[in-house]
Amino acid sequence: MFRLIQLHTDSGIPRIGVEPDGYVSARTALAHYRSRPAAYFGVGRFDHEGTLAEIILDRLCGPLGDCPRPASVVHARTYQRLCATCSLGLEVLTVPELARMLGIACRLAPVLARSGRHARLEVASPAGNRIAREFASHVHDPIWRLELCAELARDAGSVNGLLIGVGALTHRDVLDLYPRLCTLADELPASVREELTRATVRPLSPAGVAGLRMGLSHK
Repeated sequence: MFRLIQLHTDSGIPRIGVEPDGYVSARTALAHYRSRPAAYFGVGRFDHEGTLAEIILDRLCGPLGDCPRPASVVHARTYQRLCATCSLGLEVLTVPELARMLGIACRLAPVLARSGRHARLEVASPAGNRIAREFASHVHDPIWRLELCAELARDAGSVNGLLIGVGALTHRDVLDLYPRLCTLADELPASVREELTRATVRPLSPAGVAGLRMGLSHK
């Protein structure tokens, strides 16, 4: 039996959430996962006793899977899947390190064949990588926020950096920076703000976490 799973941190401790719907094969579960990659961490394989025996990580890079390069590591705090380029300068875990931390076997799924807008090889957004690195120490700066919003308007892929940067904040960081996070939410391009607002109905998803931490809510 296969089920979609979520992975988040609670007071520094990794917690796994399990969706109730089951699938008979990993392929079917991955197909459902790939329709909403921002909502889940991966696919869990459960044994006949209902115990989580293995976690299958998809190769989609970033919370939204917008980067065309296959993921090979995960962010050490947010557990977002990242490729070698997008992970430069960030604290990451290899798949074996993740498995040791969780005490559960982990493996990468086969590389997803791209089509349509993903068929052409593209360069991963360097701006997204920079945003993730700089977020905690720069979000208080109005000029930096202005440049961030301009980058989000220019490059849709850079939103991955925003989601990773907000998700990597500690609870103390969120409390200290909350007024600035709310200000940033008001300054975001309308399309990004609306996407994060809609995502708050899924509070464990990367976009949902970011939206809630920025004071957004779906009414």
